[in-house]
Amino acid sequence: MVPEGRHLFDTMSVKDNLALGMLARRRGRTPRIDERWVAELFPIIGEFASRRAGLLSGGQQQLVAIARALLSDPDLLLLDEPSLGLAPVAVDAVFEALERIRAVGVAILLVEQRAQRATDFCERGYVLSDGEIRLEVTEGTSEDPESLMAAYFGR
Repeated sequence: MVPEGRHLFDTMSVKDNLALGMLARRRGRTPRIDERWVAELFPIIGEFASRRAGLLSGGQQQLVAIARALLSDPDLLLLDEPSLGLAPVAVDAVFEALERIRAVGVAILLVEQRAQRATDFCERGYVLSDGEIRLEVTEGTSEDPESLMAAYFGR
């Protein structure tokens, strides 16, 4: 799980933050996601392994938080607002990583404020407003921005 706000241990190194993710691995199972795969997915991990996590940019911290969750080798990755507060280039990096994560067979449950970006990514999506489903989007259906906005804002 990657909660909103990332929740890294700011004074610990990137490497130490990632080691915490591996503590949650199930024993007796060969992991499909390992340190090498995560380092290839996120090159900043090798580059900043010894840097304190709190010194990274918001986008870099988000990638480390996703990497930490992946190192538990989950069947399902839960992400709450992974693009919150990120620059557009960082948002692109997050969604590119999510595509690769999904490609290795990890299911993703994504809560995201960027409705258009989320619906472009998802196989199935729901736009919620005031606790009610306002719109269901399935893979292959392309919703225009006006429909998404109307559903998103409850119009």
